[in-house]
Amino acid sequence: MGQVSSKKNEGKYSKESNQNDRNIRNINKDQTRVKRNLTKYEKNEAYLTISVLDAHRFIEGRRFCIAKDFTYTFPNDNQEASRFNDSIKLMKQLFNSNYSAPVEKLLSHGAKVLEIGTGGGFWLADMSKSFPMSTFLGLDISTTFHQECLPENCAFLEYNYFDEIPFPEKTFDYVFQQSISSSKFRDNQLDTHLREIFRVVKPGGWIEIFGTPTEIVNAGPASKAFIKLVRKCYQFNGLDPSIVHAYPNKLRSLKIKNVQVVETQYYLSHHNTTSDNKESSLLLATAESLRVMIKMAVGYTDEQYDAILRGMAIEQKTLNMSVRCIRIFGQKESNFT
Repeated sequence: MGQVSSKKNEGKYSKESNQNDRNIRNINKDQTRVKRNLTKYEKNEAYLTISVLDAHRFIEGRRFCIAKDFTYTFPNDNQEASRFNDSIKLMKQLFNSNYSAPVEKLLSHGAKVLEIGTGGGFWLADMSKSFPMSTFLGLDISTTFHQECLPENCAFLEYNYFDEIPFPEKTFDYVFQQSISSSKFRDNQLDTHLREIFRVVKPGGWIEIFGTPTEIVNAGPASKAFIKLVRKCYQFNGLDPSIVHAYPNKLRSLKIKNVQVVETQYYLSHHNTTSDNKESSLLLATAESLRVMIKMAVGYTDEQYDAILRGMAIEQKTLNMSVRCIRIFGQKESNFT
């Protein structure tokens, strides 16, 4: 966003910033209509109101979120929230932390943190407990966890962030984008979204993104067939299965400095796993979450899909399969205005 546009909106946003902060903790978890004080967003009320009947669609017993420009291929229900939380817990274990950017000192002294794509809420709640001096806000298109269980220093806002991030410029010290994988953003949506993240981060603040490429290392025939189906499903929905590889350059194009990539392997095979084989079972849980969308996109039957899952379960016992897990982070220039 250019300097002219930035200065034009600065006065409007600064007046509304304090009121916005007070409203965060008053969000009612049962609301399906979110009332906002930001005049910019009130002008387009059609985007802000999602009725109970139109917010979700149930397909073969799984709940999917329905919203403007929303392309996420995973369900939006309790079962998916549990799978999502398990994956975030495993990433904490694999990376030995909930984050990779050098923000520990910042968070210890007190910072404003935004998590985008909160899912089941594990990262939000865990980080809030670890850094009680900081304030955390989770942002997602739908709620799939009990907000009353959140610590006092965090809150959650239900909002369609695919269109925009509903906060003033230079609000947050640290933004963590959760699971920004191939299953979520079309390329043009990603560029717009990253510019929005850049807008709400303070000069000198940090941006961190987590993602996984749509591939399995050392995959057997069934696992290769599964990845092929996933890629077809993404392409059917207008998504780029290889978009994760573009993240570093996209951040650099926004004048983010010190862009770094941290990568670790997420082993899927039984003989390489810990924690009661959660790593290996998570692959099958992910495949189960994608079942409905893959069937619709590719035309598979349940019998055909089950055959692939059985083959994947066998391959996990014998093959040294893994998935690349990637975190990309960088810092907004301090002199950016």
